[in-house]
Amino acid sequence: MRILLVEDDHNLAQALSAVLSKHNYILDVSTDGEMGWEMMNIISYDLVLLDIILPKLDGISLCRRLREHNLQVPVMLITAKDSLTDKLMGLDSGADDYLIKPFDIQELLARIRVFSRRLTEQSTIIFSCGDIRLNPEMRQITYQGQVIPFSRKEYLLIELFIRHPCRVFSRMDIVDHLWSLDKLPTEDTVKSHIRRIRNKLKAVGAEDLIETLYGHGYRINPSFLQDSSSRSPLSAEPGKELENAIAQIWQNIREGVFNHLKTLEQAVTSLQSQILDQNQLQTAQKSAHQLAGTVATFGFEAAAYIAKAIEILLQNQAIHLKTTHSLTQLVKTLRLELEQQPINSIHEENSLIQLNSSQDFPFDTQPIRIMAVDDDAIILILVKQILENEGIQVTTLEKPTQIWETLENVQPNLLILDINMPEMNGLEICQLIRETAQWSWLPILILTVQTDRQTVQQVFACGADDYLAKPIVPEELSTQVCNRIRRSQRLKQ
Repeated sequence: MRILLVEDDHNLAQALSAVLSKHNYILDVSTDGEMGWEMMNIISYDLVLLDIILPKLDGISLCRRLREHNLQVPVMLITAKDSLTDKLMGLDSGADDYLIKPFDIQELLARIRVFSRRLTEQSTIIFSCGDIRLNPEMRQITYQGQVIPFSRKEYLLIELFIRHPCRVFSRMDIVDHLWSLDKLPTEDTVKSHIRRIRNKLKAVGAEDLIETLYGHGYRINPSFLQDSSSRSPLSAEPGKELENAIAQIWQNIREGVFNHLKTLEQAVTSLQSQILDQNQLQTAQKSAHQLAGTVATFGFEAAAYIAKAIEILLQNQAIHLKTTHSLTQLVKTLRLELEQQPINSIHEENSLIQLNSSQDFPFDTQPIRIMAVDDDAIILILVKQILENEGIQVTTLEKPTQIWETLENVQPNLLILDINMPEMNGLEICQLIRETAQWSWLPILILTVQTDRQTVQQVFACGADDYLAKPIVPEELSTQVCNRIRRSQRLKQ
């Protein structure tokens, strides 16, 4: 399966390239929209992974252009823009799927497998070609039950032939299917691969599998196709290899990630000295954006949320003193997060919302206490029901004037505030709490119907950790709450 990634974040592109190649996908990378458009007009791709914010031509416009020119290649948008409006705009432009940064690499692989199944309608079966059996999920080829030790490229070559048993492939056809644009081989390289494959097949008695049609190319020998209809279900894919691969990729891109962090620290220093110019601001915005989209893939969920908050604050047209203070604290916290060991995102991906017992929560054995303040009793009932189902103690409050007394009595681990309430709104309360030494550490989430840029900037400027959009989605509420508490307790350690 040949995939085009259109992404200007070099760290993320490097990470995805390494992971996808280990799963036998051929990946080409374009760093801007116009280059991506040109590549799609030259090469036939099975899937396009497309960022929205791109140089020269944004992802939405590129997707529209594809559909206007009747190019029906499947497109998956990968972006940090996660509002309902953004999602609808992306899907309306002709995209087939929409994945939010930060994302889990397992989720990306699962979605790619969906497109692969649509493409081949055969990716969940074992292929048989005489006594040759090919298992696409295990990436394994056997002959009469004996595993043949093929290299990755040799495996891909045989898979190409077996998936298209009646087709003749020239050497250039093989190059187009199996090599990325930045690693194109000579035709002699293809001949060498074919020769090594034949030698390995000969060693087990299957040397005639690949037939040469002189002047045309190669194909599966028809004599092997008589019993090729035998297929059987696949077992689940092991995850240890992927886990190790992700750990290795993190070591490779770690320096680039910390360079982005240094860019943010330098921008904050300039901001404090009131010498931040437009170029430095734009560079810092780009660094925050790329960190937000990359680091969660390696288990730094909290760092991704912090980077996103920094990006939004940096987009504020007028950065005031309070904003500068918030940015300073966020960048310091971001460094603390990134200097931690990466969390095993494969094994812990479900632990964020599984709090049915005290042992399930990874940082504290005490019951988790949440306090929710909203003048809408229905919202409070909903929040209470969702979180108590996760084993969390929830105290609700309809009158914000009683917040200080209730905070003292409850001693919550996290506070949820509605943005619009009579007498005192959530932003004012949040600001007051941040100015109070006793509660300045408390994680705060703001509930809001409005998720436009101006509102989100106000949320972060007042000192809130994040916001939750209304109407409330139970999974998002649980995940946000648990992420925030995890981060808070990690910082206390």
